[in-house]
Amino acid sequence: MRLKLEFLHNTIVLQKSLVAGKIVSMNLKEIQRPIEHLLNETDRLLKERVKSNIPLINTINEVAPISKGKKIRSTLLFLLAGMNDSLAPWLAEIAASIEMFHLSSLIHDDVVDNSELRRGEQTLHNNLGNNLSVMWGDFLFISAFNALNNMNKKYLMDITLDAARLMVEGQIIELGNVNNFTVDHDTYYDIITKKTSSLFAAVTQIAGAVNDESLEVQKKYYQFGLDFGIIFQVSDDMLDIFSEISGKDRFSDLKEGKITLPYILLLKECKKDIIPYLSEKDGEKLLDFFEEYNIKETTMKEIVEYHNRALDFLNDFPDSIYKESILNLLEFVKYRDY
Repeated sequence: MRLKLEFLHNTIVLQKSLVAGKIVSMNLKEIQRPIEHLLNETDRLLKERVKSNIPLINTINEVAPISKGKKIRSTLLFLLAGMNDSLAPWLAEIAASIEMFHLSSLIHDDVVDNSELRRGEQTLHNNLGNNLSVMWGDFLFISAFNALNNMNKKYLMDITLDAARLMVEGQIIELGNVNNFTVDHDTYYDIITKKTSSLFAAVTQIAGAVNDESLEVQKKYYQFGLDFGIIFQVSDDMLDIFSEISGKDRFSDLKEGKITLPYILLLKECKKDIIPYLSEKDGEKLLDFFEEYNIKETTMKEIVEYHNRALDFLNDFPDSIYKESILNLLEFVKYRDY
């Protein structure tokens, strides 16, 4: 039965991955090709910013190289800038700061959640301990905002600091609901909107501000980022349950007491007592219930709602290589399996 559902899902992916009559590229490197030069410059800046005469800092960066990662946020910034004809080399400075800020949040999250794996590899705190991990996260956070401040563009600090506050709020709300099997739909979306989507929204608002858009228009960019971030996070929560190749420790959310959307939907629909399986953190036994109640498909329907709103925003832009790539990026985050 599961094999049949996987085949059906793959068929849906193929059918849904049509934009303007073309099969969408699901290869991230191909999606990033139009802004590859700026991503390379972002990598160079990241490596430059963590060079130090302190040997231990260099050791930490060797254990967890700062330039690793998919750079979805930088990609989003560059592609949006390209779509509105405001692509400039100095955007890499902003992107490098956003990546450092994002990485600092991941490091702190891994410590708080006691996560063992990140992108298929041992987390930093598993390798070097909590103390050094927290310090490294702080170092990256401070370095990111110092670089943004040095750009002398007030809106960069205002927008990014607001995102930082929201991200902390989201983390606090999430911690307040650990192992809460009665957590509701609205609370889940409040958590992911603050913790994940707010940084995507900051990136997209910056793309609008760079082009001197009005505050009213910037709000539309911001909403697009929120929608994009929700697609990204709900998809990520599905990977945690349904993907065996994502690089994450499977069922890590459940093991950490996070009741994500698929679990919330299952608790709502399932007529059987599944609390014991949730309490025992037994994700494998829950898979049959997910299949029986079509939770994967129901979760995907919620993603589609945000995906359609994101498409409405993009439809206002003329066709370009950047628009094509950002449409592909939307499909990538929606259907990704890693």
